[in-house]
Amino acid sequence: MTRVVVLGAGMVGAACARELALAGFEVAVVERDGPAAATTAHGEGNVLVSDKPPGPELELALLSRRLWPRILAALPDARAAEWEPKGGIVVATTGESADALREFAASQRAAGVGVEDLDAAALAAAEPHLTRDCAAAVHYPGDAQVQPAGAA
Repeated sequence: MTRVVVLGAGMVGAACARELALAGFEVAVVERDGPAAATTAHGEGNVLVSDKPPGPELELALLSRRLWPRILAALPDARAAEWEPKGGIVVATTGESADALREFAASQRAAGVGVEDLDAAALAAAEPHLTRDCAAAVHYPGDAQVQPAGAA
């Protein structure tokens, strides 16, 4: 059996170790501080499609969004990951930014992203304390969040 050493027990190191182990490698993870103690501990854990234009980064985000639920479902106790597929809302407050938001959302729809335009009533229902000075609003049901250290 081939042995591999992964340096770092954060999100990236854990993901690499998992994939290598699943591929049949004997994996040792080495971490200088502690699991998820460095960059991963400071991450927001956002799994977002709402902020990426069509292209490789969006394709990777869509893949990630599909994989997270599957990976967590295979774990004996995934509660530490605190997976929350809560969606997200992007708001534009000027006419110019509304045009840009609509154009961006249209390009994402064409790339396969779930995008829903929100009218004033739907926005008020979803976010009752948000400013009413909105020129456009878009809901991204695919946005999610994970607790990075718990997930790692």
